[in-house]
Amino acid sequence: MRHETPATTDVATDFLTAAEVAIRLRVSRSTVYNLIASGRLAAHCNGGGKVRPRGLRVPESAVAEYLASSRISTEAEAA
Repeated sequence: MRHETPATTDVATDFLTAAEVAIRLRVSRSTVYNLIASGRLAAHCNGGGKVRPRGLRVPESAVAEYLASSRISTEAEAA
């Protein structure tokens, strides 16, 4: 029996752990969890945990969107 993987048109997405996101954003893991809880950073949960969800994964595109949305314009910097 042959097993074939279904063809998808979606671009492959790389997922990051909370620790990897924290390194990229230069913040603590707690800050990453707070950003996810507040809805400012999109994430997928692949498991459960007593204190914090285990298996949280953040798409690289969500990190890029968060950085773009939090950018300060040059006019705001001058004020």
